[in-house]
Amino acid sequence: MEKKSLILNCEVCDSRNMKEEDYQQYETVTINSEVLMVNERSKSMLLRLSVRQNIERTLECEEETDVRIVNGVYEITPDMVPQKPVILVANGPLKVMPGTEAVLRKYKCLILNGPAEFPESLADFINEMTVNGKVTAYPDDHVILGDNFVMDLYFPVRAVEGTKYFARDAVIIQDADVDVAKLLQKNIHIRTPRLIVPESRIEECSRLFDADVDFMVVPEGMALVYGNAVLDEELIRRKGRRLFVYGCLELKEDTDMEMIQREICQLVVTGSVSLYRHQKEQFQKIDARYSDLHIQSRERVLAGMVTVHLNKKLFDSSPDGIRVGSAVKVVIEEDVTPEMILRGLNGINCLQIECSGEQREALNQIEPEYGMMLPMPDHKAAPGMPGEDAPLIVNAESYVM
Repeated sequence: MEKKSLILNCEVCDSRNMKEEDYQQYETVTINSEVLMVNERSKSMLLRLSVRQNIERTLECEEETDVRIVNGVYEITPDMVPQKPVILVANGPLKVMPGTEAVLRKYKCLILNGPAEFPESLADFINEMTVNGKVTAYPDDHVILGDNFVMDLYFPVRAVEGTKYFARDAVIIQDADVDVAKLLQKNIHIRTPRLIVPESRIEECSRLFDADVDFMVVPEGMALVYGNAVLDEELIRRKGRRLFVYGCLELKEDTDMEMIQREICQLVVTGSVSLYRHQKEQFQKIDARYSDLHIQSRERVLAGMVTVHLNKKLFDSSPDGIRVGSAVKVVIEEDVTPEMILRGLNGINCLQIECSGEQREALNQIEPEYGMMLPMPDHKAAPGMPGEDAPLIVNAESYVM
C-alpha cells in the first residue's frame, strides 16, 4: 500500500512536541498555516521529514506558550495580563485600551484579520504585529465617540465640561439647530478627520475642532441625508427636493423616473449612484453631482458561507457573474477554467482558497482578498468513495503535531 499524504490547514500549528515516528508513515506532510511554532528539536525533525511549508510566520518558542484564537469583536484591557506568553489570532475587529503595555508585552505574536484600534501611546506595538486590516490610532486622553458620530440636539446638554472627544471617521451635524454655543461655553474640544456641517454653522463649529479638520459643507438650502439611501417618493417627502447625500444612493428597479425628474431640483451624492441600465438616460437629465455611476446587474452573490464550491455549472447559470463575500473557504473545482474565472468571477473575499496552479494565475489577475491560497490536493476521490491514496486533510483553527 502506498503511503498517504497529510495536509494540515490551520491558523496556528504547534510542532514543538511532535514525534518523528508519527509522521514517517506519510509520503509528504504539507503545513498551510499563518504561524508555525518550533523549537530546536522540532526544527531538526521537520528538516528530516518530507515537509512542505506554506507559512506566513515561524516562531521559535522554547518556553510554554498559549495559543488563543478569537472570532468576532475582541477588546484588550489592562486587567488581561496573561500568566504565560501568548500567540493571539483575532478574526474580527480588535480594540486595544490605554494602559495595556504589560498585556501586549506578553504577546509573542499577534495576528489581526480585521480592523484594529490602538491608543496613540501604544503605536510602536503595531509594528511588531501582522495586520490584515485597517489600523486606527486614537488619542489616549479623549472620550471615544462613534466612528461616524451624528451630533443631535441633546449632545450639548450631555457633554461633560472640559472634555475632549474623538470620532474616528467623521462628526456629522445634521440638525442646524444644534446648540454649538453651549459646547463652546463648556470648553468642549472634538478631534476627528472630517466634519460634515451646514454652511451656516461653519464659523462657530470651526472653534470646536482642530485646524486641520476636513470640512464637508452642506450648501444652504439643501437637506443632509447621512448614510446610504434609496431615492424614492418617501425620501423626497421627508427631506425635500434639494438633497445632499453623504454616502451612496440607490434607485430600485421599479422607480418612477418621471416622478424623480419632476420632483428633484438639486442632488449631490458624495459616493456612487447605483441604478439600472434603463434608468440611466432619464437620471442624467436631472441636476445631479456624484462620484460615479454604477449600473446594477443581477450577479449571483454567495456571502456568509463556511465553504463555497465554484464549478462550471454555477458559472454557466450566472450570466452576470459570481461574487463571493465573507466565506471561510472557497474550493474551485477542476472543471472551472481560468477563462471562466477572468470572465465570471466579479470578486472574492475569504480566508482560504483551494485551487490549481492555472486557476491561481487567473485569480491573481482579479486581485482576490484572501488569507491563504491552498494548492489543489494531488488526488481527489469520487464522492462517498475515499480512495486509499487520497490525502488525509485536517482543517482546524489550531493544530498540535
